[in-house]
Amino acid sequence: MKRRWIGGLAGLILIFILAGCGTQGVTGQVESLSPDEIKKHIEDKKTAYILLNNTEDEEERKDNIELVEEKTDSMNIKEINAKSKEMIDNNLKPEELGLKDIQFQTLGMYKDGTLKEYVSLRSVDYPSDDEKEKAIQEFINETAS
Repeated sequence: MKRRWIGGLAGLILIFILAGCGTQGVTGQVESLSPDEIKKHIEDKKTAYILLNNTEDEEERKDNIELVEEKTDSMNIKEINAKSKEMIDNNLKPEELGLKDIQFQTLGMYKDGTLKEYVSLRSVDYPSDDEKEKAIQEFINETAS
């Protein structure tokens, strides 16, 4: 009986670990990073694509990630949520991570640590979802070449 209880507990712990990795791991072409990892990525890469989310709504965050993934093939895009527990607990601002001059809910392209271009993912900035998707696709096409 004791073996069953321990085996069940071990299985439950494994499920929690895998579920936790899923929220901060790789999701297709967009990888969620910690604040320290984002800062290092921007500093280390000549060109960096960063998706800056700012939401407590996990569904909205996933929708933004999926929208970007749909428009990219093999680009290396990193994501951070400004309202993540780590950002809030450490009272971090995007500027402190090297994310300067960028608005929330945007996909930005940094060259040598400086924001060169960005596109909004906010629906309020577009007359329709089709226009938003078109703008994202144009941004990717223009900056990836």
